[in-house]
Amino acid sequence: MKVPSVRLSPRGVRRVLAGRLWLEERDLAERPSEPPGTEVRLLSPEGYFLARGYTNPRSRIPVRIFSREDQSLDVPFLAELFKRALNLRRKIYPGEEAFRLIHGEGDGIPGLTVDVYGGVIVVQISTAGLERRREEILAALSGVLSPSALVLRNDLPVRREEGLDLYVEVVSGRVDPPIEITMDGLRFLVDPLEGQKTGFFLDQRENRRFVRRLSREALVLDLFAYTGAFGIYALAGGARRVFAVERSERALALAEETARLNGFGDRFFPIPGRVEEFLREAPDTDLVILDPPAFVKTHRALSAGLEKYREVNRLALRALGRGLLFTSSCSQFVSGEKLLEIVRGLSRGRSLRLLSRHFQAPDHPENPAHPETLYLKGFTFWVSGV
Repeated sequence: MKVPSVRLSPRGVRRVLAGRLWLEERDLAERPSEPPGTEVRLLSPEGYFLARGYTNPRSRIPVRIFSREDQSLDVPFLAELFKRALNLRRKIYPGEEAFRLIHGEGDGIPGLTVDVYGGVIVVQISTAGLERRREEILAALSGVLSPSALVLRNDLPVRREEGLDLYVEVVSGRVDPPIEITMDGLRFLVDPLEGQKTGFFLDQRENRRFVRRLSREALVLDLFAYTGAFGIYALAGGARRVFAVERSERALALAEETARLNGFGDRFFPIPGRVEEFLREAPDTDLVILDPPAFVKTHRALSAGLEKYREVNRLALRALGRGLLFTSSCSQFVSGEKLLEIVRGLSRGRSLRLLSRHFQAPDHPENPAHPETLYLKGFTFWVSGV
């Protein structure tokens, strides 16, 4: 079948050569008229082949690139992509059963996320081009990984921008949530059907390991705890007690059960409710873990979202007389320097020592041509003085 071609503007050529995988309307000599999800060959103004991509004229990103070679987005291509990604993850996390296999642009394929939880594979597709290749993606994953179950978590709101429906589907096998995984010798419960994202936040793995090293004999506040992973790592590191604050009672119930599974039930205290309200009368503590949701999900929400980050960090600092603060942001619209500026601005009269800067785990690779792929930023401070 003949693949239609799209000629790029000089700007578009420069962006492709720089490694960018998204092309805007001004990067194209003419806007493609093909139906959403159509594969296209991308050409220079002179007609030289540059890359293969797929289109969506309805989207603010009308073309996304998936290959620098002139090859189709078919099962063999996808299977090779998944094999390379799997080999890399096995180097990064040998023997681990839970990891991110595909991180969208970070792995060179915009619009696709694949998380592995033992034998259960959870897939998120966010673009029309990949939705049209849904069956090829699932077939390639099945061939490479032989999963016991495949789940599509296609309930991402961003799909609406691509003209796609939102749905969750168990494509093959059977899933009875919660499922259990092991990570760093600890047991965790994951709900891949109704949990946040794909059911678990794999991106904080390295940061949880760091927190574990700081937790001996500490009284810990795990704020925005979700299913309690930070708190479990703190208890594994010898924390005296963990108070886990979370609005979702469903998530908090999983956190409490996870603590029992790991033998920490007598030191883990779940607290349902809003973090801000809890912190207004929080006890003095030794270690505060602040892992909020993305308060800034669009550029338009930046001002209000930054104020939310200021509020929760101000209250967290107030709960610390002398101790450790781990704080983070998972919003791609908030830079690490902006978060650092917020904490510094709130610490007047206090002594701050920056112990470590934190990022997402390496199974969530950053694509340097796509700053958006470096979305998780964090810091650990030693705080003293009042």
